[in-house]
Amino acid sequence: MSPRGGGRLPGMTTPHAQVLRRRGRGTETDVVNDGAFGWADVEVRLRAGESASWLSVASGGAVHCRPLFAAWSGEAFVFASKASALKTRLLAAAGRGSLAVDLGDAHLVAEGPARRWTSRADLERASRALREVFDWPTEVAGDELDAPYAAPTSGGPPFQAWALTPETVLVLPTDDGAEPTRFTFA
Repeated sequence: MSPRGGGRLPGMTTPHAQVLRRRGRGTETDVVNDGAFGWADVEVRLRAGESASWLSVASGGAVHCRPLFAAWSGEAFVFASKASALKTRLLAAAGRGSLAVDLGDAHLVAEGPARRWTSRADLERASRALREVFDWPTEVAGDELDAPYAAPTSGGPPFQAWALTPETVLVLPTDDGAEPTRFTFA
């Protein structure tokens, strides 16, 4: 994959897209648009490194939501989290999460299983994705990622690498340029 470029991993299939028609008073539009979002276009936006993300994990009836940098790797959203962080403990217990991403002219919500990446190959993929998308230089250190710097609120390195693999992705436009679209992954 080229830096900041699109790129699905070999063997990954394109998800099924379903247009979600707007219904209800005040939601109809006379604007002619291109219909559904295309997944390839969504991937390009995700790989541009210009999006803000929020991870949500449910636990015991409450929802824990925190901002983070989630890099689309071509198969999963990859992010780093301090071992002592509450979101890390909740992810380990729940094994699932939801990721909201602001793409500017659309909002994306991905839901699916989350798992910690610990193998050297997975950690190298996570490090590569974080560098390509956000230009964040991380390196493998045992079963975690180390970095020369991190977000001020992160608690500092080292970090565990996590991947949220989407089962469902909703892309909701903020204008009339496209229709709301649901992607389902096999």
